[in-house]
Amino acid sequence: MTDQGYGQGQGQPYGQGQGYPGQGAPYQAPGGYPSPQGTSGQKGFVASLFDVSFNNFVTPTIIKVVYILVMILAGLGALGIAASGFGVSVVFGLIALIIIAPLFFFVELSLWRIALEIFMVIFRIGDDIHAMRGGGMR
Repeated sequence: MTDQGYGQGQGQPYGQGQGYPGQGAPYQAPGGYPSPQGTSGQKGFVASLFDVSFNNFVTPTIIKVVYILVMILAGLGALGIAASGFGVSVVFGLIALIIIAPLFFFVELSLWRIALEIFMVIFRIGDDIHAMRGGGMR
């Protein structure tokens, strides 16, 4: 007596080649899911600042500018660490310039990047939920 489990009776061992509904087809988001760029319902930056109902968010529009400012400030902070190291001694200045300042820069930049990505993920989750409920994109 042979066991016919997992599609072995159709010539395919363990169900290979049989698939399940939707396997291999590209994912189709519900309702056509338009791209967030170029949506007609979005207000401008200044209008979004004064939107007291919070229907349009400012954070997704300014997050690139915030990240650029963080990169500049982290770079200036790293240069400050190196300069203060040279103020103590030449050897400590070289150690600060080669090891401490780059380490500070990359750790600082990584932490800010993680925090900003978390904000963007939250906004994208909100957009996805809003689109699934049939409200379209903001």
